Amino acid sequence: MENPGVFVDAILEAAADAPAADLIDLRVGSFWVVVRTSLGAGMASVLRSEDHLHGSQPINAAGELHRRTPLELTGLLHSDSPPESAIGLAAANALLGPTAENLRDEKAVAILRERGRGRKVAMIGHFPFADAFREDCGQLWVFERGLNRRQDDLGEEAMEQLLPQADVVAVTATTLLNQTLPTVLAGVRPDAFVMLLGPSTPLTPALFRFGFDVLCGTVVDDVEAVLRAVEQGAVTSQITGVRRVCLWKEGRT
Repeated sequence: MENPGVFVDAILEAAADAPAADLIDLRVGSFWVVVRTSLGAGMASVLRSEDHLHGSQPINAAGELHRRTPLELTGLLHSDSPPESAIGLAAANALLGPTAENLRDEKAVAILRERGRGRKVAMIGHFPFADAFREDCGQLWVFERGLNRRQDDLGEEAMEQLLPQADVVAVTATTLLNQTLPTVLAGVRPDAFVMLLGPSTPLTPALFRFGFDVLCGTVVDDVEAVLRAVEQGAVTSQITGVRRVCLWKEGRT
């Protein structure tokens, strides 16, 4: 099993190779973080923690982060605080997404329907389209540990038995933030088709060496619309001004 830090280091190294950029804006909403740079903008999901309801300081340098460069902000991806790590991931995405090559305008759900038709699919994270997608595949197992968990969703205890049976595995990018990605990938069959998806997904080929076949993320086209939505507490479906894109591993299309 890989150490969670291996994935973070791969993302940070890729971000460090991006052109130098200035920080223009940073917004932390109820559900999303947006980092705007002179290259473009990036997003990441804000995970909740009970610790943050009792007077702690989830973002230690709040009010001073605008003094840092985007590359310096990416270092927060190592933080154990969910909001801080989200800022780090959003900063990395702001450097990686705008400079990514070979992106396709393609939605994750369309790929899942094609690849999962009549096959066994494991979905790590309860995506909004999960119930509608269930009819397209032969078998669907949804694993969820957070507030999105539904009655029929499975917990982590079922992964060891079921995950190796999956032909297709769709993994939410928030596993990069809650450090569960190593556990997930450890149970995936070598010949399974593996996707990383969600607006938090870093669009960098550096992640392909961990077994992903396609990365399905978001490019911010209308920064002002995204900033406005995020600071007003928007969830994913309420955010306009973004484009769904995919980055494929060579030879897997």
